[in-house]
Amino acid sequence: MNWRRFYATFQIWFTVGLSSAFGAGCYAVVIIGICRKVLGVSDVIAVFGVGLPSFIALMLFLIRLLPTPLRRAGMLSDDPITFGPWFR
Repeated sequence: MNWRRFYATFQIWFTVGLSSAFGAGCYAVVIIGICRKVLGVSDVIAVFGVGLPSFIALMLFLIRLLPTPLRRAGMLSDDPITFGPWFR
């Protein structure tokens, strides 16, 4: 693996991971707030019983969903495979 492929792979994983963690965290905080205020659930149950599983589920969902829109927006490099065999 050469440095260009490594950089492209690292950039894709880091950008997608950070974006999905941020998005999942924001949505999980909203879900926790709704559970606490509207449903009257205690703090511990709202955070660990509802918030943590929703964060994990949203994180996995966004990891699968985000690469295409981020690539279209120009935030990601080309796919490392498209660099061709001359960069191996």
